[in-house]
Amino acid sequence: RDPYDADAAIHAQAHLMSDLLKRFGGRMALALAGYNAGAGAVERYGGVPPYPETRAYVARIMGLLGGAGEIAAPSLAVRLVE
Repeated sequence: RDPYDADAAIHAQAHLMSDLLKRFGGRMALALAGYNAGAGAVERYGGVPPYPETRAYVARIMGLLGGAGEIAAPSLAVRLVE
């Protein structure tokens, strides 16, 4: 795999986040914590681990989302156009 292949990296990250969201019942903060610290750490602590880096990461991304990640969004159909 080419570590500089942006398309592959974006696809892999999206797949990982999808898996984490499913694993943590759609709870964005836990999925983000799992992405940053590992899903095992989230499960071990029963929530966002007490790691300063992880807490800052989750707070930063949730702030950028304006909390939108915690709101159930309707399903959207996606159609790729070339």
